[in-house]
Amino acid sequence: MLELIEPHLGREHTAIADREGELSYRDLDRRSAGLARVLLEAGLRPDEPVVIHAHLSRWAVIGMLAVLRAGGRYVAIDAAFPFQRQQDVAQACGARIALIEPDMIVPLTGPALRVEMARTDLPDGPVPATSARLAYTCFTSGSTGTPKPVTVSRAALAWSTSARLAHYASPVTGFLLCSSISFDSSVAGIYWTLACGGRLVIPSQRPSDLAAAARFAVEHRPSHLLMVPSFYGLALRNGLADAFGSLGTVIVAGETCPPALVGEHYAALPGTALHNEYGPTECTVWSTVHRCVPEDAQAARVPIGRPVPGARVTIAAPGPDGVGELLISGPGLAEGLGDAYRTGDLVSRRPDGELLFHGRADHQLKLGGARVERAEIEHAMAGFPGVLAAAVGVARTGSDPVRLKGYLVTDQDRIDRRALRAHLLDRLPIVAVPTVFQRLDSLPRLPNGKVDHQALDGG
Repeated sequence: MLELIEPHLGREHTAIADREGELSYRDLDRRSAGLARVLLEAGLRPDEPVVIHAHLSRWAVIGMLAVLRAGGRYVAIDAAFPFQRQQDVAQACGARIALIEPDMIVPLTGPALRVEMARTDLPDGPVPATSARLAYTCFTSGSTGTPKPVTVSRAALAWSTSARLAHYASPVTGFLLCSSISFDSSVAGIYWTLACGGRLVIPSQRPSDLAAAARFAVEHRPSHLLMVPSFYGLALRNGLADAFGSLGTVIVAGETCPPALVGEHYAALPGTALHNEYGPTECTVWSTVHRCVPEDAQAARVPIGRPVPGARVTIAAPGPDGVGELLISGPGLAEGLGDAYRTGDLVSRRPDGELLFHGRADHQLKLGGARVERAEIEHAMAGFPGVLAAAVGVARTGSDPVRLKGYLVTDQDRIDRRALRAHLLDRLPIVAVPTVFQRLDSLPRLPNGKVDHQALDGG
């Protein structure tokens, strides 16, 4: 991975633009190398975990490179997360050293040695080569629940980044980074950009800050953007298309891409390519990709595409409809997964070979004897005029049937519920139409931008 980045280190052009200003590749090289030497002087062993306690900022990227150059594996803990979540990850990873962003107010307990990344007494000299094999560990649960570690090797990270360089024709000149450092979607933007010698544009410590994203997009004119579909749709509906006019490539990932979003995108940014990526954290960010076309807006499902270079996919035990569990193998598998990863995701294959996503095997709802994916209901609600965002909550009481509640963010004071029900009945089986609807100012979201369904369930 470092071999992809090192040709650009030391140059004077901008590597990172954030709220503190611009940081050159030369300064990124100097500071990350100095911190790497501090870590080695502290006795860092190859593949040893090092916490990076920072917000989404230049300091997070500096820390990541420092750990990789010193031969460790980093565990990025987003300081914007709920503090208990931060503390749980710090304890679970077992790190004895933490790299700390300047002016961090609340320290984590666990790491015995805290290294301030802004320190001015960094040692000089070359960073010796190491025999390290691992790159990073991230934790896949949301803001609640028990953190689940996934450790990715340097070889897998290098493959994932190289696959981007091979698949996408246009190099990254500027990447608008709107992903938490604790989630692997940030890995795509950070290393792809640095491998291209481009500019990482970090508009805010909060990935959900659309106003800051618009300002920085106008100022720095990025070429690439990655967002979860629900958040990208929110950006378009809030009039950010003009600010995003410099983008040549938009990627949506992390959630099911609704067909309506494809239509919204090409109506607002007809000259900008839209790609729908799919990939579990356990497979190093991405495994398949589909370049969307305007016709996808009229389809029942937007494909998740074909395997990216090097990845291999298999559909296990397909039923009569061709739907089965997706298995992934190849160089992107995380540590300890063996030869293939059972994703728990249900897919089928179109006649042209493109994969279609049918939801999670363990998240489908059995309603009136039929199995329905929650996302299918949400997409139908989101397609009703005046609805800006939609989500479904699920309530279960003992042996009683599942009850569905629809949550709507709208641009109107009042939604015609009778018309909404008629709209849904044209698109869903009657058992999948929510019995109750509630208007919200905004949907609850996890730190990675995805809808927090756990907060909606049981209501």
